[in-house]
Amino acid sequence: MKRLTLILAIFASFTAAFAQKHITDSLMINGQMRTYTMFLPEGIQKDAPLVVFMHGYSKKKVKNFDRFGLDPVAAREKFAVCYIHGLPDSTNHYGYYVGYPPQASMQKHETSDICKITEAVQERYQLSKVNAFATGMSNGGDLCYLMAYEGQTTFRALAPVAGITMNWIYQKYEAPHPISIYEIHGTADKTSSWYGDMENKGGWGAYLPLKISIGYWVARNRCTNIEPTDTIPSKDPASTHYIVQHRFTGGTDGTEVWVDEVVGAPHTWHAKDMNTAEAIWAFFRRHLK
Repeated sequence: MKRLTLILAIFASFTAAFAQKHITDSLMINGQMRTYTMFLPEGIQKDAPLVVFMHGYSKKKVKNFDRFGLDPVAAREKFAVCYIHGLPDSTNHYGYYVGYPPQASMQKHETSDICKITEAVQERYQLSKVNAFATGMSNGGDLCYLMAYEGQTTFRALAPVAGITMNWIYQKYEAPHPISIYEIHGTADKTSSWYGDMENKGGWGAYLPLKISIGYWVARNRCTNIEPTDTIPSKDPASTHYIVQHRFTGGTDGTEVWVDEVVGAPHTWHAKDMNTAEAIWAFFRRHLK
């Protein structure tokens, strides 16, 4: 009996440890092998929410997802995280198609791919099919906007960080339905400028100023309430940065638009100035069904 108890205890310990680790897998989508990494916290229940994450444009395959801080939040709140890996472009940079010049040779159905991967993950791990959300950094944030404009229905809300709206997307699409969006962006970002780059000086292609790209979604969602702005200091006492929180609420079907304007901050996940992963989950949690 003691031996059986010991075996069961060891098995339980092994299972718990395994549940907290990253699990990398792949599947064929639209003729391409797509890889993703799952974080499934210990004690996660059937029909738990899912957060999908897309990384930034990178010279090499992104493997270290710990630095984004989503896993500890997921472990506490019992939701799953799916980190979807980008594909290489003509310069062998890894990312997601949003129309950068080096991405011209990439297949142009990224929204469909991400949604199909998400739906496969929901089925495989018995996760909620209604409570799925997406966030991304830089190129991954840009993709959030493309998905919104193309009218995906897999995700209930989107949270781009340092994301931009490419001008070609703005010109080509009229978003078919409203969706809640939360943008976190530094005003001193020199890669994805807060002020836009309609002259394509940065080489990414022309993209909109944040005030215009966000204004589009405030109007599209028909937000009728502009809440008073809050200004909060950086969590780093030595930093001169501060965060101006803009909140547009009262939209169609409860949609809203949030913007955290990180004054003085560069192109980053903003983890030094705020608890970015916590803030994103707080936003997503408002839209759980």
